[in-house]
Amino acid sequence: MPAAITVDTRDVLPLLRGLQGVQADLRRNANAELRAAAATTAAGLVTRLRLAGDASSTPQAALVASTVRVKSDRVPAVSIGGPRRVGHRRTAAGVLLWGSERGGRNFPGGGHWIAPTVEEFKAGPAADAYYVAVAAILRKYGVL
Repeated sequence: MPAAITVDTRDVLPLLRGLQGVQADLRRNANAELRAAAATTAAGLVTRLRLAGDASSTPQAALVASTVRVKSDRVPAVSIGGPRRVGHRRTAAGVLLWGSERGGRNFPGGGHWIAPTVEEFKAGPAADAYYVAVAAILRKYGVL
């Protein structure tokens, strides 16, 4: 017959609750650091997108480029277009976005200013700087 084992669990639940708080705190801090690194990287992309939009041969591109903003995320992200009214006709930038990038229904083709700029940015040193920052954060919290 197996021996009976008695376990005292009085301190286990408070310990687990305490560990959840530590874990949540670490997660919150790591997320904040990831968002800061992503925002720094995305800010560089915003600058490049605005310059590309201003230099584009598509007249609406400069209007849409004025709406590029950094989005708060743990990966570099930007928002382009949206409901903001631009131009002398006060058209929503989101309505102009597709035509400024793709040329509209009459001019099928690849991206004119957004896609090439993003591809160039991804291949450049700014994206590498984000990966270095992520690795540093992971090392700081003992994941790597």
